[in-house]
Amino acid sequence: MQKKLFSMIALLLTAVLFVGCNTSDKSEESDAEQNEPANTASEQKPTESGTVDKEQETPTTDESKTNAEAKPQQETEINYVQKGEDKSATATESKSVDQGYKVQQLPGFTLSQEEPGKDMLVSNENDEVFMRIETTTASETSYDAVKTSMQDYMNAVGDTAALSTEELAAFKDVKNIESYVVHFDTDKVIGVVFEKDGLISKITIHDNDEQDLTAAMLAMAATISKK
Repeated sequence: MQKKLFSMIALLLTAVLFVGCNTSDKSEESDAEQNEPANTASEQKPTESGTVDKEQETPTTDESKTNAEAKPQQETEINYVQKGEDKSATATESKSVDQGYKVQQLPGFTLSQEEPGKDMLVSNENDEVFMRIETTTASETSYDAVKTSMQDYMNAVGDTAALSTEELAAFKDVKNIESYVVHFDTDKVIGVVFEKDGLISKITIHDNDEQDLTAAMLAMAATISKK
């Protein structure tokens, strides 16, 4: 009897020890899992390009690129006489749409294409006051051919006279220049052909006494140059 009792007590002790060991192992595993650092793969998820996003990096915006690449527009101070008064204004550079020139444009004028090969610089106050601009290069045609064309046009308009040296004072460093003017009661038509730096320009001005912008338009014409 005592032997059986001793055996039962031994079995009970063995069962208790077994349960205690299992409990201890599970507790240690649980502690290990809690102490194990979290998987940071989700925090460094690769982008479609295969690189890790870096939110700290500040991307260069299109606006900043545009500002960095933008160049200041060229400006020129132009002096002229209007109705006997000396005037001065800041002109900004404008470029022809389909011709190979640029010009310094005064405020109060709009540059637009009349037709291929012909531009119009028109007064905003009166569209009957304007300057027609036609340009070509010395490699495409000759100065004499353009001058003959202008002479034929001006002779068809009326009796011509030449502009004075003072009126053409704005045209500096030109290789050749020829001018014509036809006067009417209150209007006038002016034609100028000049060659400079391989560019031949043919200018036709329509003006009237009310606006009197001839000097201003001639001053702008003198700034015409290759793009």
